[in-house]
Amino acid sequence: MKPNSEILLCQMYQLGPDKWNYVDIGYTHINSKNELILLQKDTSQEVIVVPIKQENEFCFDQEEAIQFHCGQDYALSFQSREGAMGVWARIQNILVENEAEDQDSISLTPVSETNLESILDTMNTMIAYGSQSKQMLLSYLINKKEYFDKLIKLFQQLEKDSNINLLQTMCQIVKNIVTVAEHELFQIILNDQNYLFIFGALEYDTEMNKKNFVPHRQYLEKHAQFLQVVQIKSKERLKTIHFIYRLQYLRDCGLAYYIDECQLMFIKIVLTCYVDLFKYIENSKDFLIEVIDKLRNFNFLALRFLCEICSVFKEFPDLNKVVIYQKLSEYGLYEIIEDYMNDSLKGFEKYKAKLKKLKLKISDDVFTKIPNMILELLIVCLQHCPNYFRQYVISEHQQVLKYPLFNIIVENAFQNELYMEALKLMIDNNSEEQNETMDLFLLQFYPKITAQISHTANKEYKQQFLEITLGLVRAMKPQVKEAVILNQVALKVGFILQENQKLLQTKCLQIIKLICLSRDDDINNEIIMIIPNLINVILAYKGLRENLIFSQQLEIIKIIYEGISQKLITSLEDELKRRENQPNYQRIHEIFKNLKNNCMKQQFSSQPQSQSQMQSRYNVVVDDEMDLFISVQGHSSPHLVKQQKRTQDHEEEVDLITKKIKID
Repeated sequence: MKPNSEILLCQMYQLGPDKWNYVDIGYTHINSKNELILLQKDTSQEVIVVPIKQENEFCFDQEEAIQFHCGQDYALSFQSREGAMGVWARIQNILVENEAEDQDSISLTPVSETNLESILDTMNTMIAYGSQSKQMLLSYLINKKEYFDKLIKLFQQLEKDSNINLLQTMCQIVKNIVTVAEHELFQIILNDQNYLFIFGALEYDTEMNKKNFVPHRQYLEKHAQFLQVVQIKSKERLKTIHFIYRLQYLRDCGLAYYIDECQLMFIKIVLTCYVDLFKYIENSKDFLIEVIDKLRNFNFLALRFLCEICSVFKEFPDLNKVVIYQKLSEYGLYEIIEDYMNDSLKGFEKYKAKLKKLKLKISDDVFTKIPNMILELLIVCLQHCPNYFRQYVISEHQQVLKYPLFNIIVENAFQNELYMEALKLMIDNNSEEQNETMDLFLLQFYPKITAQISHTANKEYKQQFLEITLGLVRAMKPQVKEAVILNQVALKVGFILQENQKLLQTKCLQIIKLICLSRDDDINNEIIMIIPNLINVILAYKGLRENLIFSQQLEIIKIIYEGISQKLITSLEDELKRRENQPNYQRIHEIFKNLKNNCMKQQFSSQPQSQSQMQSRYNVVVDDEMDLFISVQGHSSPHLVKQQKRTQDHEEEVDLITKKIKID
């Protein structure tokens, strides 16, 4: 039947205190959403829209009128009985279909003090039945938003009455709500109207350690501060920021012990929200410019904001961050970092004088925190998008001034772990791309560092020298090879090897192993210089062969025998022969002999190794060493490490989201 068919024409009445009152006249229509609509006869405007559901109490008087309840009682009086019966037949069919669907849905007991235990029992049962019933409960809570209003009113009354038993029951109900919640429901329960109820109920959690416990509402209302460095004009983005904070507070404080199994879901939700926020920042013309301007004027909140952004990038490494780092670089972030670093080393004389002139007072605590925060900000930038800072530190401007920023970093690296971290990331040698910053370091700074390696150098200095060298020789590029030879690095490593320091010995052996695997004639000449040191250390050990350091020493001997340099092998055996009078000689000689025989057997039984096979062998050994030393790429100081206990499965699933995000 067409919507404007005359048999569908009817008059609508509304039930008053004592009679039916006329409302309008029009044509009835049922849309695809199963809604009954009355369209005004002359204008076709909607007079009323009623979902066809049992709760709206549809009934037919078997003549010409269909009644229903929608806030109030209404009746549609058709001019044609045929029209009334046709509409009623469709309504009945829809109600039957709904009833069949409702068999797979649920209905919680109405909210009241007497029903609270019953509501909890129903929730517990549904959660225990598994994912399907959990999904039904989730759908019910999303669609019945008024249910929360009733729970909030009851919770407020229970607190007034100090009814602790029922308040603890309410807490269990809230924990069940959190258990089944997903993104949409979290947005409902943590919105401005509901979040204090959620955290208020959790204050009555008997399983939480109450020692030194600050009530959630007290903390959220009186201690937690929302600070804006630059005003965010979008109300939706402000809602997102508040939602992220509340969700993370719920995860970390409200129910930290209870929701470990939901960590993946929390990560997905927070990640999705951050993607939205960072798109807003990227697309905003002036947002980052204003932040940088405030940072330039020694605004501590601007520094905290940038550190917070970088910590988010660190926690969610797959977020698309390149655009933001690029804009920060263009707007002058690294000039400001250089200025802060310079002034921090002078006790912030310049900034303190400037602030004094402006009659602004900043606590000493802020000046204490800023140096580390600036370095941590720089380190995260280097970890994610290093090229922007590398380009700045070797720029023409820096070159004219003889690289002042590079000098500051190198000069302080051996006294400060954060400066050392920054230096290692600047000269990272893991990429196949050319790193001009590393080239400059090898030419201008590395010779000064190696020149200070002597008996008088302290253990910490030697350790940092070895870590830098280890990062460099992981890829024996021509410029690295030249620096190793010119600065007699092998000789200095051999000198440190003989010291009775296990950590230093381990790093020395890793360096020797890597340079041996380069299979380069020029480098072999350098290795010959440290063979006496290596033999002395091996002969001095009289313990079990399973010892880690001794095993590493023998691994180097094996690599030498596997090589094709007869000069190197002869030098090794001659040095050992010169020490035949030492007590441990016979045992070591037998080990060397067995290693040589095994290597010869392998060489005869297999084809000569191609260059690619040798490189593959080099890469395998390098990868095997990853657990024995901190690489340049993965190096993190104790100041920067934040505990992130996420399983590999979690990371893989998060990666699925981020792949979709990157498409945007």
